[in-house]
Amino acid sequence: MYLKKVEISGFKSFANKTTLEFNPAREFSVSEGNTGITAIVGPNGSGKSNVSDAIKWAIGEQSMKTLRGKKSEDVIFAGSGTKARLSSAQVTLYFDNSDKRISLEFSEVVITRKLYRSGESEYLINGNRVRLLDITDLLAKAGIGKDSYCVINQGMSDAVLHATPVERRGVLEDAAGVKQYQIKKDRALRKLDSTKENMERVTGLIREIEPHLRMLKRQAEKAQQGKEIAGSLKEKQTSLFSYLWHMFQTERENYSREKNEIGADMMNAQREVDKLSDELSGEAKVVENESVQDGLEKERNQARQKLNEIEREIIVTEGRLVIEKERLASQKVYEIIPVDLKYVQGKLEKIRGDQERLIGMVENAESLEELQDIKEFARAIQQELFDLHNESGKGEVKIQKDNSKEVKEIQDRIDTFIGKKEELRKIFDENKKLLQELEDKISEEIARSRKSRERFFELEREVRGKQEKLNSLKDKFNDAKIKLARVEVREEDLTNEIRNELKCEVSDLKHDGGEVDREKLEREISRLKIQMEQIGGIDPMIVEEYQETNTRFDFLTGELADLEKAMDSLREVIKEMDQKISQEFAQAFEQINAEFTKYFRIIFGGGNAHLVKLKVRSGGKRKAKDEIEGEVSAEDAVAEEDQDAREELGIDIFACPPGKKITNLSMLSGGERSLTSLALLFAIIAHNPPPFAILDEVEAALDEANSRRFGKILQELSSHTQFVAITHNRETMRQASLLYGVTMDDGVSKLLSVHLDQIGQGGKIVQK
Repeated sequence: MYLKKVEISGFKSFANKTTLEFNPAREFSVSEGNTGITAIVGPNGSGKSNVSDAIKWAIGEQSMKTLRGKKSEDVIFAGSGTKARLSSAQVTLYFDNSDKRISLEFSEVVITRKLYRSGESEYLINGNRVRLLDITDLLAKAGIGKDSYCVINQGMSDAVLHATPVERRGVLEDAAGVKQYQIKKDRALRKLDSTKENMERVTGLIREIEPHLRMLKRQAEKAQQGKEIAGSLKEKQTSLFSYLWHMFQTERENYSREKNEIGADMMNAQREVDKLSDELSGEAKVVENESVQDGLEKERNQARQKLNEIEREIIVTEGRLVIEKERLASQKVYEIIPVDLKYVQGKLEKIRGDQERLIGMVENAESLEELQDIKEFARAIQQELFDLHNESGKGEVKIQKDNSKEVKEIQDRIDTFIGKKEELRKIFDENKKLLQELEDKISEEIARSRKSRERFFELEREVRGKQEKLNSLKDKFNDAKIKLARVEVREEDLTNEIRNELKCEVSDLKHDGGEVDREKLEREISRLKIQMEQIGGIDPMIVEEYQETNTRFDFLTGELADLEKAMDSLREVIKEMDQKISQEFAQAFEQINAEFTKYFRIIFGGGNAHLVKLKVRSGGKRKAKDEIEGEVSAEDAVAEEDQDAREELGIDIFACPPGKKITNLSMLSGGERSLTSLALLFAIIAHNPPPFAILDEVEAALDEANSRRFGKILQELSSHTQFVAITHNRETMRQASLLYGVTMDDGVSKLLSVHLDQIGQGGKIVQK
């Protein structure tokens, strides 16, 4: 297994998609001078270390401090002068899995991590979304992890010297390949704590339920006793109620049949009464029809009154006719007028007028004929003067009167009265005839009324007899209805009692037809009810509540037992993991210790260095004993959670360069500390070679001689481990088979790659 390729897009300074392909050692022959070492070089600030951060981020690193940031979006390209910021970052690692070191049935495993500025993230394995936990477990089994020494920078290499003994033990456990066991142990410990909390909660619930359960049990026993009495009571009530219902049904049928028979007779009697009543009503109308006779008499009276009025009007008309005739006979032909001053003046006035007219005629006369007329007119005026003279001597004058108009008016009235008299006479005759007809009708009506009254009284007697019979039937019918209603009321009461007592419907009861001692049953029912009252009113739901509470108690008891089994199982898992860790760690400790001594002497050219086991308290203080060869037991690991000062196994480092006498790591110089940490790093890698290792300027503090030693050791270990070295060291570059140069252009990192086996004389690249 090895790392084939890394694709970086939008991560930190790698704004554009950047691909780094690596060559594993086994793909090259040593004779050709090729190794599995890739060097990434470039000036400070070009973004070289972002490659190691990208790989560490992709395998699950969550600490932003480790990734040199403050918040998650700091790993996304923030933009530059010519390129806008990106919305996401993505890193993809390609692993060759031909040896199936990663437990997946794929020859190539691709792990991808994506992050968006919204905070959403994705983890993918071969394009399928997974959890971070899945990636962590999968890589831990392959010896890769964010806490392992697959990605190492200068600070991490030196940190092992500053670490506590317990932390150094963790480093060696990772090197021993027990990380997966440690993860299982940690999970088991967390589950153990969670299970213990659950047990405490369950125990508290059980203690809370037990008193209530005992009280419910007592009430449930009483309820059970009441249930038995209630069952007996229900049985007897069922027998009694069935008998009563059957008896009520029989009575109801008898009363109903009696009511129906009386009802039929009553209906027949009612029809006879209705028939006679209708006939009586008809006769009553006839009898009551005296209004016809009254009407006829009224008409007769009116006719007589009208006849008298006509006769009176005829007499009045005849009187008026006589008056008009007398008035006509008394009309005068002449009128005598006294000749007084007024009369004379009137005549003179007329004569003066005629004279003026005559003068006018004389003045205007033109012919003889007109003169003849004037002459005659003058003679007429003279005659008028003569007549006036004679009349003035007599004292009065008799003048003929013209009264033809008054005579005509009187004659017209006489004719009108004659016509009216004849018309009134004719009306008088007609009314007299009508009066005679009314007299005849009244006589006939009197005879018919007498006959109808006799029939009316006869029908009235018959109706009275039939009505008495009908009333008797109605009384019997009402009695039958009352009896039936009483039975129905008793049935309704019984139905309600059945529903209240038996909680069922009447239709559910069946009577076997046998005889029942009603009084005895009622006494027994009363006795059972008294017993029920003595037991007391227990909630019928108390049994159900008891069963539910008991079920819950049993469930909690079972859960407690399961939790105890789970704790035992977890303790066994922890014990098993401790045993595996102890075995693997003990073996790895000896080998790493030997390798540490070996590489220390190689790097320093002598001297002595070894690892020491020791027990420390939980606070990190050493015990008096400096070295303990024993192992930590599983029982101690489980019991440590209850100890105030539990003891843990730690690792201390003894290192003494040649020619010196050093008793403490703090007495080493900076270079010596760096060389010591590299020796321990090489020892770890030599014991359990990881598939790949990213070395980020770990040799920066070495001088030229030590750099050569570092390069030789790196070349030796590269046969088993793929190395990617981020470096400024020429010796390390010389050992690499592939160089990646990192430059920065306007805030964006870019790559340039060269295979060293393609470089010929003079530094020129030769294509093969």
